[in-house]
This record gives sequence, C-alpha cells and structure tokens, in this order.
Amino acid sequence: MNDFLMESGFAVSAVMAIVLLAAMITFAIFSGKLEWFKNKKAQSSEEISTTLIKGLKRFASLRDCEILGRTTLRFGSETFDFDAILLTYYGTFAVKSCFEQGEIYGEAKDEKWVSIDKNGKREYFANPMSSANGSVKFFKELYGAEKAKCGMSEAVVVFPAKNAELFTGKNTNVYTLKTLEAKLSTDKYQADKGADIPAMKAALEKYTVK
Repeated sequence: MNDFLMESGFAVSAVMAIVLLAAMITFAIFSGKLEWFKNKKAQSSEEISTTLIKGLKRFASLRDCEILGRTTLRFGSETFDFDAILLTYYGTFAVKSCFEQGEIYGEAKDEKWVSIDKNGKREYFANPMSSANGSVKFFKELYGAEKAKCGMSEAVVVFPAKNAELFTGKNTNVYTLKTLEAKLSTDKYQADKGADIPAMKAALEKYTVK
C-alpha cells in the first residue's frame, strides 16, 4: 500500500512538473509574440520622422560628416523639400521619407505604389521616387553657383517605419533606414570625392527657406 501511494505521489509530481513546464513554455512564447506585435505596431508620422533623424545622426556620429534636418531649398525657379540631408566627403545624400508602413510594393515606372498592413488593408500612394526627380541637377547647379566643391549628389527615398518591408524593383532607389545605412557604409560611399562639407553646408543654408 505504501509503495502504491509512493508511486502515485511520484506520478502526480511528474504530471505537475510537466504541466508547470508547459505553462512556462506557453508564457514564454506568448510573451515573445506580444513583443513581436509591439515592435510591429503602427507608428505615428512624428515617430517615423524621429526614427529617421535618430538613425542618420547615429550614422553621422561614427563618421566625419554633417546632417541637416528637415529642409526646404529654393534655387532659381525650383523648390525642393527634404526630410534630411547628409553631407559627407563623398557628397550629398538628400533624403525624402515616406510614412507608409507594412509591406511596400512598387516599381520605378509605376504611377502608384501600395502598402499592405498586417491586417491585409491596402493603401495606394504616389510613386515616392517622383518627388526626388531633378534634385541631383538642382544640387549641382546650387553648389556651382556658390563655387562649393560638392563631390557626388544623390537623392534617396527612405521608409523609416520599423515595420516597413520593401518589395520593390532593382531600379528603385528606395530603402529602409537599415538598408540605407548599409549602403552608405560600403567602400564606394566612404570614398573621399573632395567634397567640402563646410562649404556645402553654407551653400545649402544660404538657399534654405526660413
């Protein structure tokens, strides 16, 4: 009888241990999912803008370069708005940011792109690349007027939202913040093209719309 009770006690203890272990595993998985959803939740436009500037400032702090925040430039008959401008010895990177989140689909030739959130909701928006068209020539002429050594100029479109995933064509000059930082970290963009950072900054500030 005592042996039976002892064996029964061991069996109950084993079952309780298994149940406890299963509960702990379930809690860990559930907590992980909660954290995943937390990281994937939609951000406000202000949060997205802050994410962009923080990311670029972090990148700039590790290198000898300058970053300008949201800037409106007017030169001649043209006006361009940028959410950030990064000045390096390679040249100028003018950044246009998009607030769309979720999965982003589009090609360079498309008039409209689409974002799809985690619930499958679709939002169509204008091809973001069109907003940067002509800006490379714009910078060249602006710097030329001020005789500022400018190196190369490039305009990029960035989707800074933490949950943005890009499914765009190879010829689309668009990035997440992470892929933009990876691009700028390559040897090509770390090269010194003779750009004069203080002179470029002074030229941009001269034509900044206050």
